[in-house]
Amino acid sequence: LAILRKPVSRFYGEKLTYAAVGLAIAPGLTMLFTLAGASLPFAVPVVASVGLCAGMFFLPDHNVRDDARKARAEFTRALTAYIDLVALERNNGSGPRQAMEAAAAVGDSWVFTRLSQELARTRWSGLTPWEALRALGDELGVGELDDLADIMRLSGEEGAQVYASLRARSTAMRTAMLTAEKAKANEVVERMSIPMSLL
Repeated sequence: LAILRKPVSRFYGEKLTYAAVGLAIAPGLTMLFTLAGASLPFAVPVVASVGLCAGMFFLPDHNVRDDARKARAEFTRALTAYIDLVALERNNGSGPRQAMEAAAAVGDSWVFTRLSQELARTRWSGLTPWEALRALGDELGVGELDDLADIMRLSGEEGAQVYASLRARSTAMRTAMLTAEKAKANEVVERMSIPMSLL
């Protein structure tokens, strides 16, 4: 819910709406069967209503998990570009905060907007930008933000040169994503080979 920015009240409202729809499907179908002249035992629509209600009550959970997984993957892809931009800004002589804010201002996707908002909030909250990134990573379940926060903390507190570290981190993330994509492609190829073998 945090990465999708969906309020808890709206999420539970969806769950209750889905449950109400599931509860209404079986009686509606029973009425149609009755009008058509086919009578069903009373237990059938009752059991079907309870089953559909319970099943559809948990359907939004599955939808949210799936959407969150996709959003995390999109966030990670955009984060690799953001890390490269931060590295370039640091290489051009910008300070840690300025590099992070300038890099976040480049993109217009929701990921860059979210990063920009978090960094802007640090100006008034008293947190350092890397502490804000670590908190955001914990909130969204994106561990790669922790790595970026650690690198930028070294740059901000100890004055370390981090261009090479940032570029190495973005390269490692891209390699990991490419490996995951290849694994998915191999799974699809294996699933395609089953019907071919049956034929």
